[in-house]
Amino acid sequence: MPRGSGNQNGGVIGKVNNTSFGKCTVTSKTSSGDITTQAGTRVINTLVVAGGGGGARICGGGGAGAGGVLQANSVNVCGSTAYTATIGGGGAGGPTYDNPTSSDGTNGTNTTFVVGSTTYTAVGGGASNFSPDVGSAGGSGGGGSNRGCNAGGAGTCGQGNAGGASKGNPPTNNNDAGGGGGGSCGAGAAGDCSAAGAGGVGLNIAPLYPGASVTSVGGGGGGGAQELPRGAANPVGGGGCGAGHPSQTGSAGTANTGGGAGGSGGAGPSPSSVPSFAGGSGVVIVKELNKASGVWSMKSQFQALKCGVWPKFVPTYATSFLMIAGGGGGAGRSPAAGGAGAGGYRSSFNCEASGGGGSAETAINFSCGSSYTITIGGGGAKGNPGGNNGVNGVSTTIVGCGVCMSTVGGGAGAASPDNGNPGGSGGGGYGPGNIGVGTANQGFPSAGPAAVPSGGAGPGGSGGGGAGQVGGSGTGQGVGGGNGVASTITGSPVVRGGGGSASGGCGAPTGGSGGGGNGSGTSSGATSGTANTGGGGGSAKTGCAGAGGSGVAIFRLPGARTFTVSPGTNSVATLPAPEGGCKVATFTVSGTLTIT
Repeated sequence: MPRGSGNQNGGVIGKVNNTSFGKCTVTSKTSSGDITTQAGTRVINTLVVAGGGGGARICGGGGAGAGGVLQANSVNVCGSTAYTATIGGGGAGGPTYDNPTSSDGTNGTNTTFVVGSTTYTAVGGGASNFSPDVGSAGGSGGGGSNRGCNAGGAGTCGQGNAGGASKGNPPTNNNDAGGGGGGSCGAGAAGDCSAAGAGGVGLNIAPLYPGASVTSVGGGGGGGAQELPRGAANPVGGGGCGAGHPSQTGSAGTANTGGGAGGSGGAGPSPSSVPSFAGGSGVVIVKELNKASGVWSMKSQFQALKCGVWPKFVPTYATSFLMIAGGGGGAGRSPAAGGAGAGGYRSSFNCEASGGGGSAETAINFSCGSSYTITIGGGGAKGNPGGNNGVNGVSTTIVGCGVCMSTVGGGAGAASPDNGNPGGSGGGGYGPGNIGVGTANQGFPSAGPAAVPSGGAGPGGSGGGGAGQVGGSGTGQGVGGGNGVASTITGSPVVRGGGGSASGGCGAPTGGSGGGGNGSGTSSGATSGTANTGGGGGSAKTGCAGAGGSGVAIFRLPGARTFTVSPGTNSVATLPAPEGGCKVATFTVSGTLTIT
């Protein structure tokens, strides 16, 4: 470097850089066109949201999936430059009632944002369908329609989640219940005997993009039902409500949120009057950042400080986590019923396994000074004696600055002759092949009852899947649920995520280790999954079945940082040696986590 070059740089010898003075300006693009940066902007964060899927026009339609939500941070741009956004429209609802060739909804349209040679593409949300009744894949997947455990569509990795399955039910009545459409931060719920499935949770963007045209994006549509209550739209993300009984009207996805359409349902004045609903359109949101790196002249620093635009450093901290959803509820019926599956199990701590045989995940990066909303999933309700299936457990989620994660509620147990519900771990069923599937890297499936030997006892229900093991399979006496997974995130090993046991005969098989409920073949009734383990509920032959155990969320950080939790039911502990004074925050109820 030439002599004296440091004199213009406050005596510091080095490269003179130009900082990004975007002033944290937020711009929302709700229709296709250009977004032009300010003269001083060099770095942006952007959110690209596709159009949500449209719903099928049938009774008991699945909710449609949300448009994909793609986040790109610290993108380099030029000042005073136009960048093109193409906003995807919401998918149309099915035009004709109950027609195999013209009742299907259509997927939402992709949204793109082009920066230089890079095109950021969010994938349109998956539609719900009539023929076949499975949901379409998309940014988030559409829910399954009608009855019979029709699967929801898959979501796109990094943009959304799967839709929920429709209710498993013999085709002898009109108790159709569509599954909820998937959301950007959570899967759609499965339909069951009590109601159609709720839409998956979307992303709250208010802390990330203050002043944007919308406050949340990517919510799945609620499922529709003919003779049951509708599936609710999740309050976060703009998904539509399903239609249901009695006289519950559905709705379209909200414009510029990418919300999935609500599922159609209810008989109305006549079946042909049942409407379908469209998905919400997409959006592109840009935040122009204040950011600096390298060596800066003293003059540039002083001027930026004077104008109040010199960037403030916000540190992030890699935080280990364990998140478990609520377990499913057990079923009750003679001669046998399936135990419920455990809630979805996700872990990043110390190379410990996640559920379903999955590897440890990557730690969460929490921002210092930011607050995060933790929602603890409740256990699914138990089925009443005499033939009712249980209800799936509820997702556990965390949403906040740059973080959006969820686990899938445990699958409910089913009574004769239904399939077990899919879930985080699958619920047990009754009869050959009636298996509830688990979610990849969160839990195992149930197992179908074993073949009956010649002259042997009739088949029992299958045990619910656990986080660490497939549910048991047996004959007339019923079998245990799958075992859970041990974690030492709190300092000592604790097993959580056990599947509920099945009923059959006069036996009382035990639930899987880790909070799975016991089954019962007598009037004494089964037991519920243990609270805050995500354990599945046990099933009962003649007495009451067991409900699912609630979920839990645990976070671990080096001791130099401080966790603050609310409400006071949740706790923070400092671990003794040899754990090095690590802080552990445990959420047993929904609340807020702040790191300082």
